[in-house]
Amino acid sequence: MFRLSLRIASSSYRSILTGENANLFLRKVDGRLSQDIGEQPGELVSYWKGISLAAQKMNSIKKDIEQLDDIVAETSDSELRSLATEERNVADSSFNDALNELAKCIVPSTELDVMNKCQVEFTSGAGGQEAMLFAGELMEMYRRYSEWRGWRWDNLQIENSDIGGIRSAIIAVSGQNVYSALRFEAGIHRVQRIPITDKSRMHTSTVSVSVLPEPEEIYLPCYDFGDSLFDKDFDIWTMEWLVEILISVVVPTQSVKIETMRASGPGGQNVNKRSTAVRITHKETGTVVHCMDERFQHLNIQVIAFKRLAAILMQRKVDGMSEKFNFNRKLQVGSKARAEKIRTYNFQHDRVSDHRINLQIGNLEEFMKGQQALHRVVEKLSEVHMTDRLAHIVNNCVLE
Repeated sequence: MFRLSLRIASSSYRSILTGENANLFLRKVDGRLSQDIGEQPGELVSYWKGISLAAQKMNSIKKDIEQLDDIVAETSDSELRSLATEERNVADSSFNDALNELAKCIVPSTELDVMNKCQVEFTSGAGGQEAMLFAGELMEMYRRYSEWRGWRWDNLQIENSDIGGIRSAIIAVSGQNVYSALRFEAGIHRVQRIPITDKSRMHTSTVSVSVLPEPEEIYLPCYDFGDSLFDKDFDIWTMEWLVEILISVVVPTQSVKIETMRASGPGGQNVNKRSTAVRITHKETGTVVHCMDERFQHLNIQVIAFKRLAAILMQRKVDGMSEKFNFNRKLQVGSKARAEKIRTYNFQHDRVSDHRINLQIGNLEEFMKGQQALHRVVEKLSEVHMTDRLAHIVNNCVLE
Protein backbone atom coordinates (compact mmCIF):
# COMPACT_ATOMS: atom_id res chain seq x y z
CA MET A 1 0.00 0.00 0.00
CA PHE A 2 2.85 2.36 0.81
CA ARG A 3 5.38 1.29 -1.81
CA LEU A 4 6.75 3.85 -4.20
CA SER A 5 4.80 3.81 -7.45
CA LEU A 6 6.82 1.54 -9.74
CA ARG A 7 5.59 3.24 -12.89
CA ILE A 8 6.68 6.67 -11.69
CA ALA A 9 9.98 5.43 -10.32
CA SER A 10 10.92 3.36 -13.37
CA SER A 11 10.34 6.31 -15.69
CA SER A 12 12.88 8.27 -13.65
CA TYR A 13 15.34 5.38 -13.56
CA ARG A 14 15.07 4.53 -17.26
CA SER A 15 17.09 7.49 -18.50
CA ILE A 16 19.81 6.76 -15.94
CA LEU A 17 20.03 2.98 -16.34
CA THR A 18 19.84 2.84 -20.14
CA GLY A 19 22.42 5.57 -20.83
CA GLU A 20 26.10 5.28 -21.67
CA ASN A 21 27.21 6.01 -18.10
CA ALA A 22 25.16 3.04 -16.92
CA ASN A 23 26.74 0.79 -19.56
CA LEU A 24 30.19 1.88 -18.38
CA PHE A 25 29.22 1.33 -14.74
CA LEU A 26 27.86 -2.18 -15.42
CA ARG A 27 30.95 -3.11 -17.45
CA LYS A 28 33.13 -2.07 -14.53
CA VAL A 29 31.04 -4.20 -12.18
CA ASP A 30 31.48 -7.23 -14.43
CA GLY A 31 35.18 -6.39 -14.67
CA ARG A 32 35.52 -6.50 -10.91
CA LEU A 33 33.77 -9.87 -10.78
CA SER A 34 36.06 -11.30 -13.48
CA GLN A 35 39.12 -10.49 -11.37
CA ASP A 36 40.37 -12.38 -8.34
CA ILE A 37 37.75 -11.54 -5.74
CA GLY A 38 39.14 -13.80 -3.04
CA GLU A 39 40.61 -10.92 -1.08
CA GLN A 40 37.59 -8.64 -1.48
CA PRO A 41 35.10 -8.28 1.39
CA GLY A 42 32.19 -10.69 1.06
CA GLU A 43 29.58 -7.94 1.34
CA LEU A 44 31.17 -6.02 -1.53
CA VAL A 45 31.27 -9.12 -3.75
CA SER A 46 27.60 -9.82 -2.96
CA TYR A 47 26.81 -6.21 -3.88
CA TRP A 48 28.49 -6.57 -7.28
CA LYS A 49 26.85 -9.95 -7.95
CA GLY A 50 23.42 -8.57 -7.15
CA ILE A 51 23.93 -5.73 -9.62
CA SER A 52 25.23 -8.08 -12.31
CA LEU A 53 22.31 -10.50 -12.02
CA ALA A 54 19.74 -7.69 -12.06
CA ALA A 55 21.43 -6.15 -15.12
CA GLN A 56 21.36 -9.50 -16.94
CA LYS A 57 17.64 -9.80 -16.28
CA MET A 58 17.03 -6.25 -17.52
CA ASN A 59 19.06 -6.82 -20.71
CA SER A 60 17.25 -10.10 -21.42
CA ILE A 61 13.87 -8.39 -21.26
CA LYS A 62 15.22 -5.54 -23.38
CA LYS A 63 16.16 -8.00 -26.13
CA ASP A 64 12.68 -9.52 -26.00
CA ILE A 65 11.18 -6.06 -26.46
CA GLU A 66 13.42 -5.35 -29.44
CA GLN A 67 12.38 -8.63 -31.10
CA LEU A 68 8.70 -7.88 -30.52
CA ASP A 69 9.17 -4.38 -31.95
CA ASP A 70 10.67 -5.93 -35.10
CA ILE A 71 7.67 -8.25 -35.47
CA VAL A 72 5.22 -5.36 -35.09
CA ALA A 73 7.11 -3.28 -37.65
CA GLU A 74 7.68 -6.00 -40.27
CA THR A 75 4.69 -8.36 -40.19
CA SER A 76 1.71 -7.87 -42.47
CA ASP A 77 -0.40 -10.31 -40.47
CA SER A 78 -2.78 -8.19 -38.38
CA GLU A 79 -3.48 -11.00 -35.92
CA LEU A 80 0.24 -11.62 -35.37
CA ARG A 81 0.85 -7.88 -35.01
CA SER A 82 -1.91 -7.61 -32.40
CA LEU A 83 -0.50 -10.56 -30.46
CA ALA A 84 3.04 -9.14 -30.59
CA THR A 85 1.79 -5.74 -29.43
CA GLU A 86 0.06 -7.32 -26.46
CA GLU A 87 3.18 -9.28 -25.53
CA ARG A 88 5.22 -6.14 -25.97
CA ASN A 89 3.10 -4.30 -23.40
CA VAL A 90 3.58 -7.14 -20.93
CA ALA A 91 7.33 -7.13 -21.58
CA ASP A 92 7.48 -3.37 -21.07
CA SER A 93 5.85 -3.77 -17.65
CA SER A 94 8.41 -6.47 -16.81
CA PHE A 95 11.18 -4.15 -18.01
CA ASN A 96 9.97 -1.45 -15.61
CA ASP A 97 10.05 -3.97 -12.77
CA ALA A 98 13.59 -4.96 -13.79
CA LEU A 99 14.65 -1.30 -13.78
CA ASN A 100 13.37 -0.89 -10.23
CA GLU A 101 15.08 -4.08 -9.13
CA LEU A 102 18.40 -2.97 -10.65
CA ALA A 103 18.10 0.47 -9.06
CA LYS A 104 17.55 -1.07 -5.63
CA CYS A 105 20.60 -3.30 -6.13
CA ILE A 106 22.78 -0.35 -7.13
CA VAL A 107 21.63 1.97 -4.34
CA PRO A 108 22.38 0.23 -1.04
CA SER A 109 20.18 0.99 1.94
CA THR A 110 21.85 3.00 4.66
CA GLU A 111 21.10 2.76 8.35
CA LEU A 112 19.00 5.91 7.98
CA ASP A 113 16.79 4.30 5.34
CA VAL A 114 15.58 1.62 7.72
CA MET A 115 15.33 3.51 11.01
CA ASN A 116 12.04 2.84 12.75
CA LYS A 117 12.14 5.73 15.22
CA CYS A 118 12.36 9.48 14.91
CA GLN A 119 11.47 12.64 16.76
CA VAL A 120 9.48 15.41 15.06
CA GLU A 121 9.75 18.91 16.47
CA PHE A 122 7.32 21.72 15.64
CA THR A 123 8.24 25.34 16.41
CA SER A 124 6.05 28.32 15.59
CA GLY A 125 7.99 31.05 13.80
CA ALA A 126 7.19 34.39 12.23
CA GLY A 127 3.55 35.35 12.49
CA GLY A 128 2.78 35.35 16.20
CA GLN A 129 -0.55 33.80 17.15
CA GLU A 130 -1.34 32.75 13.58
CA ALA A 131 1.94 30.82 13.44
CA MET A 132 1.00 29.01 16.66
CA LEU A 133 -2.40 28.09 15.25
CA PHE A 134 -0.87 26.71 12.07
CA ALA A 135 1.78 24.84 14.05
CA GLY A 136 -1.05 23.02 15.81
CA GLU A 137 -2.73 22.27 12.48
CA LEU A 138 0.51 20.91 11.02
CA MET A 139 1.06 18.71 14.05
CA GLU A 140 -2.47 17.35 13.70
CA MET A 141 -1.89 16.67 9.99
CA TYR A 142 1.18 14.57 10.74
CA ARG A 143 -0.58 12.83 13.63
CA ARG A 144 -3.32 11.76 11.23
CA TYR A 145 -0.74 10.67 8.69
CA SER A 146 1.04 8.58 11.32
CA GLU A 147 -2.27 6.99 12.30
CA TRP A 148 -3.03 6.31 8.62
CA ARG A 149 0.37 4.64 8.21
CA GLY A 150 -0.07 2.58 11.36
CA TRP A 151 2.79 4.29 13.19
CA ARG A 152 2.91 5.04 16.89
CA TRP A 153 2.65 8.70 17.93
CA ASP A 154 3.80 9.74 21.42
CA ASN A 155 3.74 13.33 22.69
CA LEU A 156 7.02 13.98 24.50
CA GLN A 157 6.67 17.68 25.14
CA ILE A 158 4.02 20.21 24.08
CA GLU A 159 3.80 23.91 24.88
CA ASN A 160 0.28 25.06 24.09
CA SER A 161 -0.69 28.64 23.31
CA ASP A 162 -3.50 30.48 25.06
CA ILE A 163 -5.66 30.94 21.95
CA GLY A 164 -5.19 27.41 20.64
CA GLY A 165 -2.41 25.90 18.61
CA ILE A 166 1.08 25.33 19.97
CA ARG A 167 4.24 27.28 20.55
CA SER A 168 6.35 24.14 20.21
CA ALA A 169 6.12 20.37 20.47
CA ILE A 170 8.35 17.32 20.37
CA ILE A 171 6.78 14.08 19.19
CA ALA A 172 8.23 10.56 19.11
CA VAL A 173 7.07 8.60 16.07
CA SER A 174 7.84 4.92 15.57
CA GLY A 175 7.00 2.46 12.83
CA GLN A 176 8.51 0.71 9.83
CA ASN A 177 11.03 2.97 8.05
CA VAL A 178 9.42 6.02 9.64
CA TYR A 179 12.50 8.23 9.44
CA SER A 180 13.05 7.69 5.71
CA ALA A 181 9.43 8.69 5.11
CA LEU A 182 9.40 11.82 7.26
CA ARG A 183 12.95 13.16 6.93
CA PHE A 184 12.14 15.36 3.94
CA GLU A 185 9.29 17.03 5.82
CA ALA A 186 11.90 18.97 7.79
CA GLY A 187 12.15 22.65 6.95
CA ILE A 188 10.17 25.87 6.99
CA HIS A 189 6.46 25.45 6.26
CA ARG A 190 4.83 28.74 5.22
CA VAL A 191 1.10 29.46 5.38
CA GLN A 192 -0.68 32.28 3.53
CA ARG A 193 -4.26 33.01 4.57
CA ILE A 194 -6.57 35.50 6.26
CA PRO A 195 -6.19 34.65 9.96
CA ILE A 196 -9.02 34.54 12.46
CA THR A 197 -7.01 36.97 14.59
CA ASP A 198 -7.00 39.66 11.86
CA LYS A 199 -9.50 39.26 9.05
CA SER A 200 -8.59 42.55 7.38
CA ARG A 201 -5.64 41.26 5.36
CA MET A 202 -3.72 38.28 4.02
CA HIS A 203 -1.15 37.06 6.52
CA THR A 204 2.04 35.03 6.07
CA SER A 205 3.29 32.86 8.93
CA THR A 206 5.91 30.16 9.28
CA VAL A 207 6.40 26.97 11.24
CA SER A 208 9.70 25.13 11.53
CA VAL A 209 9.63 21.33 11.43
CA SER A 210 12.65 19.26 12.44
CA VAL A 211 12.90 15.50 12.02
CA LEU A 212 15.62 13.79 14.04
CA PRO A 213 16.49 10.09 13.80
CA GLU A 214 16.29 8.28 17.11
CA PRO A 215 18.84 5.50 17.71
CA GLU A 216 17.36 2.03 17.92
CA GLU A 217 19.60 0.86 20.76
CA ILE A 218 18.28 2.78 23.71
CA TYR A 219 18.00 0.29 26.55
CA LEU A 220 15.76 1.29 29.42
CA PRO A 221 16.82 0.20 32.92
CA CYS A 222 14.63 -2.19 34.87
CA TYR A 223 16.06 -1.23 38.26
CA ASP A 224 13.75 0.95 40.38
CA PHE A 225 15.84 3.83 41.71
CA GLY A 226 12.90 5.34 43.58
CA ASP A 227 13.03 8.92 44.85
CA SER A 228 16.75 8.56 45.66
CA LEU A 229 17.43 9.83 42.15
CA PHE A 230 16.49 13.27 43.35
CA ASP A 231 18.06 13.31 46.81
CA LYS A 232 20.62 16.04 47.47
CA ASP A 233 23.25 13.43 48.30
CA PHE A 234 22.49 11.53 45.12
CA ASP A 235 25.46 9.54 43.77
CA ILE A 236 26.44 10.85 40.33
CA TRP A 237 28.05 7.51 39.45
CA THR A 238 24.68 5.81 39.76
CA MET A 239 23.26 8.23 37.22
CA GLU A 240 26.24 7.70 34.91
CA TRP A 241 25.48 3.99 35.00
CA LEU A 242 21.95 4.88 33.94
CA VAL A 243 23.32 6.89 31.03
CA GLU A 244 25.47 3.95 29.97
CA ILE A 245 22.47 1.63 30.00
CA LEU A 246 20.40 4.08 27.98
CA ILE A 247 22.70 5.41 25.29
CA SER A 248 26.15 3.92 25.69
CA VAL A 249 26.31 3.42 21.93
CA VAL A 250 25.92 7.17 21.44
CA VAL A 251 27.79 9.02 24.17
CA PRO A 252 30.46 8.10 26.75
CA THR A 253 29.14 8.26 30.30
CA GLN A 254 31.86 10.59 31.54
CA SER A 255 30.88 13.28 29.03
CA VAL A 256 27.37 13.79 30.43
CA LYS A 257 26.27 16.09 33.23
CA ILE A 258 22.81 15.51 34.69
CA GLU A 259 20.92 18.07 36.76
CA THR A 260 17.48 17.56 38.28
CA MET A 261 15.22 20.29 39.59
CA ARG A 262 11.73 21.10 40.76
CA ALA A 263 9.40 22.14 37.98
CA SER A 264 7.89 25.57 38.44
CA GLY A 265 4.11 25.73 38.27
CA PRO A 266 0.97 27.50 39.39
CA GLY A 267 1.03 25.95 42.82
CA GLY A 268 -1.66 23.85 44.42
CA GLN A 269 -1.59 20.56 46.23
CA ASN A 270 0.90 18.88 43.90
CA VAL A 271 3.52 21.63 43.70
CA ASN A 272 7.10 20.61 44.59
CA LYS A 273 6.08 17.09 45.57
CA ARG A 274 8.24 15.53 42.89
CA SER A 275 11.14 16.62 40.70
CA THR A 276 9.77 16.78 37.20
CA ALA A 277 12.48 18.65 35.32
CA VAL A 278 15.88 17.49 34.15
CA ARG A 279 18.73 19.10 32.25
CA ILE A 280 21.38 16.99 30.56
CA THR A 281 24.55 18.55 29.16
CA HIS A 282 26.80 16.74 26.71
CA LYS A 283 30.18 18.21 27.65
CA GLU A 284 31.99 17.41 24.41
CA THR A 285 29.56 19.23 22.12
CA GLY A 286 27.89 21.60 24.56
CA THR A 287 24.51 20.13 23.66
CA VAL A 288 21.93 20.84 26.36
CA VAL A 289 18.60 19.05 26.68
CA HIS A 290 15.98 20.35 29.09
CA CYS A 291 12.77 18.42 29.73
CA MET A 292 9.97 19.47 32.05
CA ASP A 293 6.50 17.99 32.24
CA GLU A 294 4.46 17.38 35.36
CA ARG A 295 2.62 14.48 33.70
CA PHE A 296 5.65 12.19 33.71
CA GLN A 297 7.07 10.21 36.60
CA HIS A 298 10.62 11.07 37.66
CA LEU A 299 12.34 8.20 35.84
CA ASN A 300 10.27 8.65 32.69
CA ILE A 301 11.23 12.30 32.34
CA GLN A 302 14.90 11.31 32.49
CA VAL A 303 14.38 8.64 29.85
CA ILE A 304 12.70 11.22 27.61
CA ALA A 305 15.61 13.61 28.09
CA PHE A 306 18.14 10.90 27.25
CA LYS A 307 16.20 9.95 24.15
CA ARG A 308 16.19 13.57 23.08
CA LEU A 309 19.94 13.85 23.59
CA ALA A 310 20.51 10.61 21.68
CA ALA A 311 18.43 11.91 18.77
CA ILE A 312 20.31 15.22 18.67
CA LEU A 313 23.67 13.45 18.65
CA MET A 314 22.45 11.08 15.97
CA GLN A 315 21.41 14.14 13.96
CA ARG A 316 25.00 15.36 14.10
CA LYS A 317 25.99 12.09 12.49
CA VAL A 318 23.41 12.68 9.76
CA ASP A 319 24.84 16.16 9.19
CA GLY A 320 28.29 14.65 8.79
CA MET A 321 27.01 12.13 6.26
CA SER A 322 25.23 14.88 4.35
CA GLU A 323 28.44 16.89 4.11
CA LYS A 324 30.40 13.85 2.95
CA PHE A 325 27.89 12.83 0.29
CA ASN A 326 26.57 16.21 -0.77
CA PHE A 327 25.24 15.09 -4.14
CA ASN A 328 21.60 15.86 -3.43
CA ARG A 329 20.91 19.48 -4.26
CA LYS A 330 17.12 19.35 -4.26
CA LEU A 331 16.60 17.70 -0.90
CA GLN A 332 18.43 18.27 2.35
CA VAL A 333 18.31 16.42 5.63
CA GLY A 334 19.66 17.40 9.00
CA SER A 335 20.47 20.88 10.24
CA LYS A 336 20.55 22.47 6.78
CA ALA A 337 16.97 21.42 6.10
CA ARG A 338 15.61 23.34 9.08
CA ALA A 339 16.44 26.75 7.58
CA GLU A 340 15.13 25.95 4.10
CA LYS A 341 11.66 27.04 3.00
CA ILE A 342 10.23 23.82 1.63
CA ARG A 343 6.47 24.27 1.30
CA THR A 344 3.78 26.95 1.08
CA TYR A 345 0.14 26.39 2.05
CA ASN A 346 -1.93 29.04 0.24
CA PHE A 347 -5.51 28.92 1.48
CA GLN A 348 -6.75 31.70 -0.80
CA HIS A 349 -5.75 29.77 -3.93
CA ASP A 350 -6.45 26.34 -2.37
CA ARG A 351 -2.94 25.19 -3.22
CA VAL A 352 0.08 23.49 -1.66
CA SER A 353 3.45 24.16 -3.31
CA ASP A 354 6.60 22.17 -2.63
CA HIS A 355 9.42 24.47 -3.71
CA ARG A 356 12.15 21.82 -3.85
CA ILE A 357 10.60 19.81 -6.66
CA ASN A 358 8.32 22.46 -8.21
CA LEU A 359 5.21 20.48 -7.26
CA GLN A 360 1.79 22.11 -6.87
CA ILE A 361 -1.26 20.35 -5.46
CA GLY A 362 -4.84 21.58 -5.27
CA ASN A 363 -7.48 20.80 -2.63
CA LEU A 364 -5.62 22.06 0.42
CA GLU A 365 -8.31 20.79 2.78
CA GLU A 366 -7.77 17.23 1.58
CA PHE A 367 -4.00 17.60 1.92
CA MET A 368 -4.33 18.74 5.54
CA LYS A 369 -6.21 15.54 6.38
CA GLY A 370 -2.82 13.82 6.31
CA GLN A 371 -3.71 10.81 4.22
CA GLN A 372 -3.38 9.91 0.54
CA ALA A 373 -2.68 13.47 -0.72
CA LEU A 374 0.19 13.96 1.72
CA HIS A 375 1.41 10.44 1.09
CA ARG A 376 1.76 11.09 -2.64
CA VAL A 377 4.11 13.98 -1.87
CA VAL A 378 6.09 11.84 0.59
CA GLU A 379 6.44 9.19 -2.13
CA LYS A 380 7.51 11.75 -4.71
CA LEU A 381 10.20 13.12 -2.42
CA SER A 382 11.47 9.60 -1.76
CA GLU A 383 11.58 8.98 -5.50
CA VAL A 384 13.58 12.15 -6.13
CA HIS A 385 16.01 11.19 -3.37
CA MET A 386 16.42 7.67 -4.76
CA THR A 387 16.91 9.01 -8.30
CA ASP A 388 19.60 11.44 -7.15
CA ARG A 389 21.47 8.71 -5.29
CA LEU A 390 21.23 6.40 -8.28
CA ALA A 391 22.52 9.07 -10.68
CA HIS A 392 25.40 9.87 -8.33
CA ILE A 393 26.54 6.24 -8.11
CA VAL A 394 26.13 5.44 -11.81
CA ASN A 395 27.54 8.67 -13.24
CA ASN A 396 30.57 8.59 -10.95
CA CYS A 397 31.10 4.80 -11.15
CA VAL A 398 31.01 4.41 -7.38
CA LEU A 399 31.60 0.68 -6.95
CA GLU A 400 32.27 0.52 -3.22
